[in-house]
Amino acid sequence: MSAKESVAKIIASCLQDFEGEMPSVDEILMKLEAPKSVDHGDVAFPCFVLSKVMKMAPPKIAALLLPNIEKSISTSEVVQKVVQVGPYLNFFVESAFLANIIPHILAGEGVKPRASKGEKVMIEYSQPNTHKAFHVGHMRNVSLGDSLVRLYEFGGYEVTAANYIGDEGTHIAKCLWVYGMEPDREIPTTNKGEFLGDLYRQADILLDFKNLTQYPNPGMLTAEVKTITQHPSHDKWKVVQLLVGKEERQVICGGKGYKVGDIVAYVPPLVKLAGRLVEEKDMKGVTSYGVICSIKELNQGKDGENIYLFPEGTSHGLELTEVGRKENALAAEKQVAAEMVKRTTEVSEVLKTLEDKNSSMQELWQETREWSLNDFKEIYSWIDCRFDHYFYESEVGDEGKQIVLDAYEKGLLVKSEGTIGADFQKDKLGFFMLLKSDGTGLYSTKDLALAKKKFENFKIDRSVYVVDYSQSLHFQQVFKTLELLGYEQSKKCYHLAYGLVTLPEGKMSSRKGTVISFSELRKQLSDYVNREFMQKHKGDWSDEEIEQATRAIAIATIKYGMLNQDNLKNIVFDMKEWTSLSGNTGPYLMYAYARTQSIKRKVGKYELNDCDWSLLSSDAEKVLLGELNQFDALVERSIEQNKPQNLCIYLYQLSKSFSRMFEFCPVAKAETESLKITRLALVDATGKVLKTGLSLLGIHTIDRM
Repeated sequence: MSAKESVAKIIASCLQDFEGEMPSVDEILMKLEAPKSVDHGDVAFPCFVLSKVMKMAPPKIAALLLPNIEKSISTSEVVQKVVQVGPYLNFFVESAFLANIIPHILAGEGVKPRASKGEKVMIEYSQPNTHKAFHVGHMRNVSLGDSLVRLYEFGGYEVTAANYIGDEGTHIAKCLWVYGMEPDREIPTTNKGEFLGDLYRQADILLDFKNLTQYPNPGMLTAEVKTITQHPSHDKWKVVQLLVGKEERQVICGGKGYKVGDIVAYVPPLVKLAGRLVEEKDMKGVTSYGVICSIKELNQGKDGENIYLFPEGTSHGLELTEVGRKENALAAEKQVAAEMVKRTTEVSEVLKTLEDKNSSMQELWQETREWSLNDFKEIYSWIDCRFDHYFYESEVGDEGKQIVLDAYEKGLLVKSEGTIGADFQKDKLGFFMLLKSDGTGLYSTKDLALAKKKFENFKIDRSVYVVDYSQSLHFQQVFKTLELLGYEQSKKCYHLAYGLVTLPEGKMSSRKGTVISFSELRKQLSDYVNREFMQKHKGDWSDEEIEQATRAIAIATIKYGMLNQDNLKNIVFDMKEWTSLSGNTGPYLMYAYARTQSIKRKVGKYELNDCDWSLLSSDAEKVLLGELNQFDALVERSIEQNKPQNLCIYLYQLSKSFSRMFEFCPVAKAETESLKITRLALVDATGKVLKTGLSLLGIHTIDRM
């Protein structure tokens, strides 16, 4: 019988003295927790679960139960003492009983996958876009998804690890547009996906028209304010007469901070402002023929009240794109606005050609797509994560549109301004657009088809999506739509949201060249680990062992650094900090494991039957035993919360406790032979838990460092 089972029986026995329908032993067992620290006990019972039946506050329940439980444990060989901590009753277990975990672990029972739960889970993670570079920021998603796959499988679930590749869309058109400018360029023999990512970065720069002009607003003109009069029926509006070249225009303006003679930014009718066409508009009996831009509307600041003013001496009737033209950004004979139209038109043509499955562009798309996919698979192989199935965005678009149209015909979806979607206003989730007015699908459309494939082709019971937190609303809407369409599995769909990865110097930007590509990350990590950890072993270790150890430590560095964070917080990638052997890092935990193996090599073999668990009586040994007993609970908690960080915290604490135990409780120089082999068994069990726990984080241990 485990300590938890003993505690559950003690609590159930004491509850018999109270009226009401009390929980059974099994129900109590399900509610028992591991305290946040072993200093607070070994098993915790939350009295919240009794609030309804006992009709009182949890702290009062704990205080009421405490005397009865203290009396009950007075003859117990399992529980040493019980204390109240607010609404909790925390039980301290006898060290000799705790030590029973050692043979359990050494027999393999405590570190093997749990019995099947009979539930199928799909964990979808990574989801890179082809034709873009895979970089350090992608590693957070990969680390989280890979660890969840390992945790769920260990927990007894049947897991399918899935990837959803973004292999169509505007980003590909941009990349191939730049590729087409120089089709005979030299293609690298390795890292071809990163080569495509660099082309995409170049496209981003070429299509960022702020690089050409301060005012990337085609169709907008400078205008001189000729007169300002009060609107006849609105106190806050002015009727403004403008001079635009040789023409006069009238606009209604609610802005401030301008006067007669000022030069302002004028948006004529049929020109876009913030993505919308400006139109002639009746403003309470006075027609406005366009708009005068505020500072904010012209993207020159955050001030939305004051009108943007050009420097004195600026002429009226000029194209804003030319007024703000940047020196040497474009050949003198080229007009900025015309160049902007040319570039965007060319990208649109490439995109249109790509959408035609019979076009000549399909062959280039297939070839370059394969470059990216090969890069991805090589990366996944190096970092040791697996995928059982790949979904592709290009395969779900048509099916998604048909799902939406069928649901609309059934009256499950509605139309709004020509678009089709789901109205979730009552749920405070807004209108979820699924088809544009021209019949074009969106990411949301494809996500419905993707979910349908998961449910019907793979028969999954639970679906986990590992996607950054910017998509939180999107997935709430997706899951709500799946529920609307009648999918019961929608109730077990979960979006694991996570924060972004930044660098010590700030946010990564591909345009500024501050993104660390995966090939560069791999090189930097390997070089650093080789220099800081492996140089001292040259000559003693084989080249193969040094190479394997370098890779293992590099992977531990990046994976643990990504996982040992609150999922929703942004994190800073700092290689020096993440590789420290004295901090809360992957290499530190690997070193703790390697030390357990070093002790085993030094002390030698032992017989489990010769161990005397009653000898493990020091505080340091008791703490370590308590933490070994918590491994099961921490794995379960990590799965329940989809939070590998829980396991990181546990393993770090276990490593520190092992270090303290080793410092105060020598093994090789123990006072007696019996104490030596008993402590060695404790060290051995600790090593096995560390190895298993690290493997669930996707980290492979090495026997020496």
